Amino acid sequence: MKTINYIDNINIFKNLKYETKEELKNCSNIMKLEKNEILFNEKEKLDNIYFVIDGKVSTFKINENGDRKVIFILNKGEMINEITTDKKRESSVFCEVFEKATILKYNIDDFIKIMEKDFNLTKNIINYMERRNRRLYRQLKNSISIKMDKKLAAKLYRISKEFGTNKGVWTLIDVNISITYLSDMLGCKRETLSRSMKTLQNEGLVKIEDKKLFVKEKELSNYFKKQ
Repeated sequence: MKTINYIDNINIFKNLKYETKEELKNCSNIMKLEKNEILFNEKEKLDNIYFVIDGKVSTFKINENGDRKVIFILNKGEMINEITTDKKRESSVFCEVFEKATILKYNIDDFIKIMEKDFNLTKNIINYMERRNRRLYRQLKNSISIKMDKKLAAKLYRISKEFGTNKGVWTLIDVNISITYLSDMLGCKRETLSRSMKTLQNEGLVKIEDKKLFVKEKELSNYFKKQ
């Protein structure tokens, strides 16, 4: 596959000038990473901006107890880290490969120069970061003062919207997420997560067949929204 095809598959590279796409093509680098490889660490200085061409990566933080809190699972076409003009350029999170991934890499200074020439690129990045911030606000809302089963319902609903495949009444969550990983995403113990999962199964909102997770999206949404 040619690099220009990679460029066309990145969400924020839509509706750009031809010259901009050529510049993005010419100054890009491609990385191939295996599952569980670390792309960058928290507080690491980042001189590059990264995008997911194929596969998935996750971003997470580790608390004072050594527990992992997953923030996002990022799919193909998404930007991984922020563009910053701060001299320190320290990452605020860890980034790990969730599924074998192909990553597009740019030097941040070179990328900013391209942004200066094409406002559509700058606008696309602003719009993308606005959507990401809204996702963070929803996560914050769903993590405060609600029971764990509702937090889990909200998280499964969001994951199904991003990675779901319609199977009639049910939606298959088409990404390999274990109970342990879900507990990392919600910042709780595995045992607590398992009990909440059982609650949702008993409510007929979730089912597990052949190690695959199915949900009822509309019912999940109603469940975590009800008082």
